[in-house]
Amino acid sequence: MTAVLLGLAAAFAWGTSDFLGGRFTTRLPVFTVSLASHLAAILLLAAAVVVARPDASPGAAGWGLVAGLATSFGGIALYKGLSLGESAVVAPLSACGAVIPVIAVLLTGQSPGGLALFGMALAFVGIVLVSLPAEGAIFAHGRHVLPVALGLTAAVGFGFFFLLIGRASSSDGEALVAVLCARCGAAIVAAIAGLALRGLRWPGPAEGLRLASVGLIDTSANLAFALATSRGNIAVASVLGSLYPVQTLILARLVGGERFTPRRLAGAAFALAGVAAIAA
Repeated sequence: MTAVLLGLAAAFAWGTSDFLGGRFTTRLPVFTVSLASHLAAILLLAAAVVVARPDASPGAAGWGLVAGLATSFGGIALYKGLSLGESAVVAPLSACGAVIPVIAVLLTGQSPGGLALFGMALAFVGIVLVSLPAEGAIFAHGRHVLPVALGLTAAVGFGFFFLLIGRASSSDGEALVAVLCARCGAAIVAAIAGLALRGLRWPGPAEGLRLASVGLIDTSANLAFALATSRGNIAVASVLGSLYPVQTLILARLVGGERFTPRRLAGAAFALAGVAAIAA
């Protein structure tokens, strides 16, 4: 049950940070938003490592660094897609990254069990129903081509992050070190890409603090997910963590006035039923 709660906590935090990050990229370059959030997270995690002095193998640091490279590509694609005002297209596609660790688990014979697999399927259907665009088809208009490409790019990045961070997090100490190294890897990618594309600029003290809050929320999600994988099945944790579009949609409703449709309410019901089946 602890792993389930941690997976849901990761979804809540990721949904919140994605919503905030998407709003910031409407007025700031995506690389600026990404790099600032990574740097804030690195400072917090480095302080935690100094205080906690966790025992971790070099492998945890290595896998964490590679995981950071993957999630950086995914995060940049997601923020850019959200900044286009197509969150209902980008969010569900990015959540499909959970398929990658699920396939990996099934191929290695570490299936979480029939009821859990059924719950994962329900949750996945719920994610799609909650986040499909209003017209009911992602490819209904040509303007969806770029958001679809960005959403799929984010899905691949996040899927490999799930898989790699789970590989690195066999204990709580290794989870902390792996997440720190992942943020370092993500910051490197954001900095290099931002400099190459001239997409970096100083946001100012006030905006910098707001961007730091995005990084801290996102880091709490990374830690919760890493801890979930060290306590339970990585496929289950990945599907639960991928429920973050539900939280993004809730914030879009509360802050942006986006309406809930019957289909989205049905999707939320599927997601909750899936969580209940997984927890059982």
